[in-house]
Amino acid sequence: MKIRHLSLISLLSLLLFISSCKKDEEISVSHETTQIPSDITKLYKEKGNLSSNKVILYSNGGPDQDLDTSYFDDLELSMYHEVYVHQSNSLNPAVIDAKLNLTVEQAIKENDVSVEILQRVAEHFQDEGKEVYIVGHSFGAILIPALIAKHKNIAKKYLIMAGRLDFPNKLWQEFNERRGYYFRDGVTLTERHFTSDVTKTEKEEVYAKMRLQAGFGRNRYTTLLKNKDLSNVVYAYGEKDEPVGRLTNEEINFLTGKGATVYGIPNGGHGSMIEPPYKQRLTDALLK
Repeated sequence: MKIRHLSLISLLSLLLFISSCKKDEEISVSHETTQIPSDITKLYKEKGNLSSNKVILYSNGGPDQDLDTSYFDDLELSMYHEVYVHQSNSLNPAVIDAKLNLTVEQAIKENDVSVEILQRVAEHFQDEGKEVYIVGHSFGAILIPALIAKHKNIAKKYLIMAGRLDFPNKLWQEFNERRGYYFRDGVTLTERHFTSDVTKTEKEEVYAKMRLQAGFGRNRYTTLLKNKDLSNVVYAYGEKDEPVGRLTNEEINFLTGKGATVYGIPNGGHGSMIEPPYKQRLTDALLK
C-alpha cells in the first residue's frame, strides 16, 4: 500500500535509521520564506479524468521535497480529476535542505505558505465550476484543519486520514528540540532511541521535517475550529496508529459534535484506511 509505506507524520519511519541520543549543535541560517508564484499551474500536478466535474485535491503526507503524484493511487479515484497540490517544501525543496537548519519560527511561516497554496488551488478549480473535494493523509491531514480554520469552508467534502486535532504538547515540543517520539500501541507517547549510522546531512534534513511538523503540531484545532461547521468532514483514524496516535475521546467528541463523520479502525495503523474494506467506505462517504 503506497500511503502506508510513504508517510509517517511523527517521522518514525524517517528516524528509525537516524539520530542519536545527543542533541546536535544548531547554527542559525537566514531564510527567506517561500514565495508563491502567480502562475497557478505551478502549484499543482494533475492526472486522472481532467474532464470530470469533480476535482480531488490531494495533500500528501511527509513532509517531502518531491511531490509524489502516485501517493494516493490506492484510493483508485482516477475516474475523477485528480490534483496533487504542492506544499512549500515540495514547491521549494530548499526548505528541507540540510544547510538551512530550519527554525520552528521559519517552519511556521512555511506551513502558512502550504495552507495558502491549497486555498488558492481550491479557489482556482471552484472558479472553473468544479466540485472541489480535499483529501489529506498524515502531514496533509494536519494541514487541512489549518486550512479550514483560516479560510472559509471551500470544499464540498473533506477526507482527513491519520491526523490529529490536538497533539500532546510534549510531542511537538520534543520535535522542536529534534528528538523523536512515537505512540506505543497508538496511545503511550514513547521516546525512540536510534542508531547513529547516517550522515550529518541526512540528519539535518530530518530535523527540518521535524520542525515543519512541530509547527503544525502546536496548533490546538479543537479551539481553532470551535466556530466552524464540520458536517462536510470525513475523519478516519487507526486505533493503533503509532506515528500520530489514536484520537482521544475529547477529539472524537469534538468532531462528532461539529457534525463530522468519524471512522475509527479497530487495530488500525497509520495506513489502514487505505486498505479494504475501509478505503471503499471512506471514498463512498467522501463522494456521496
